[in-house]
Amino acid sequence: IDYETGIICPPDFKLGRWERQSIPLRVSEHYENLFTEFKVYFEQEMDAIGDDTLEQELEILEKLD
Repeated sequence: IDYETGIICPPDFKLGRWERQSIPLRVSEHYENLFTEFKVYFEQEMDAIGDDTLEQELEILEKLD
């Protein structure tokens, strides 16, 4: 950046070999059903051991079912 040229635009950014653009999360119906069943089990176990810190994992499961 200087007074003569101003702000220079950076070159186009290219993703690395293993990187992808973000897309909305999609789960097939088969796995959606499995995650729903597992979420019920997970909640029961979470309650049984009294561990509310597992709430983060439960939130992820809710996104998957």
